[in-house]
Amino acid sequence: MEHQELRVVCDYLGGAQAVNTWATPTPAVVGGELENDERGEIVYAEIWSPVTALGVEEELRKVVIVLDGTDYGQYVSLGGIRATNMAPPKTRIFQGHLYSFGSPHNSDGLKNTTLKFKQNVTVRTLCGPNVAITQPFRVRLWAYVYKSAEIPAAFGGNMMFGPINDRARGRVLHINKPAIPVSADSWLTLPGGRDQTIPKVNPYVRYAYNLVATNGLGGDYQFRFTNGGVTDEQENLYWEFDEKDALLIESVGVKAAANLGRTGLRIAGDYHPKGPTPQTCLAPTNLAINDMNYGFLFPFAPVTHPYFAALPKLERSLLLWNEIGAVVIRDDTVGVVAANAVQVALSGIRIEMRS
Repeated sequence: MEHQELRVVCDYLGGAQAVNTWATPTPAVVGGELENDERGEIVYAEIWSPVTALGVEEELRKVVIVLDGTDYGQYVSLGGIRATNMAPPKTRIFQGHLYSFGSPHNSDGLKNTTLKFKQNVTVRTLCGPNVAITQPFRVRLWAYVYKSAEIPAAFGGNMMFGPINDRARGRVLHINKPAIPVSADSWLTLPGGRDQTIPKVNPYVRYAYNLVATNGLGGDYQFRFTNGGVTDEQENLYWEFDEKDALLIESVGVKAAANLGRTGLRIAGDYHPKGPTPQTCLAPTNLAINDMNYGFLFPFAPVTHPYFAALPKLERSLLLWNEIGAVVIRDDTVGVVAANAVQVALSGIRIEMRS
């Protein structure tokens, strides 16, 4: 019997990277290869952002994970610039609120959404369009690795799927999926795995920048790809779901900028957080007061303070299913929020009930 211990399964030390370019190290380079009789589940990531000696942030725009040769960017897309680092080093997270992809060695299919792989893992990193990367940066992925013979006992037999409850809105989604006997052979059919049958259950974490400026009138800005609100589909935070698609939203964060007024969600025409009037819905998120702050703690701590805030969890998770939903921001009506000044981020569980 092997010891089941959390360990680093990918350690990428990046360096110089030109603007608008991707780097994709091989699994061998990052130490991301498994033996034939091993299986892995990735629990969390850590990103050390590139910063010059003068403290100038360099543009590690995006980090995505590649499992057994499959790019998982549609589900997991992490910002790596220091100000908006979505997966900071574990020891630097203020109050220890670590974001994880799911609960490992767990037989609950809606909790164990860790990223599953059987052969190898690596990452892809994108340098943004404005500032080249010149300094070293680092990305580490932590996982549990099991010998094939250990897996059934480690998971207690079957992976089970219960209902998703949205207590805030009084809604329930039943996941009609039979129990899956957990083994090395079924590993990639488990939640977070590449070969799932319908319904597919995956972790979901992504960010978006406002590609254009707000209107200066306090109107809703939507991070909607089809309307030109964001750069690409991986930044889309607008969903038109029918009965075959769902998203359980667990965390929402925003890095405030000048003239930002409020941030939150709009689901089926209702705002969250609610307020006594439409104008006072959503959470106040300006440079002075921002309860949804994440990433580098500055400006709520001195710039020399080397700690980060994790994505803030909602008081109650919200289910988006068979309806339209979006992350929205509003300016303060004093001035516009400049293009690409605000980054919002969201995490949860994605459920796909179509092939």
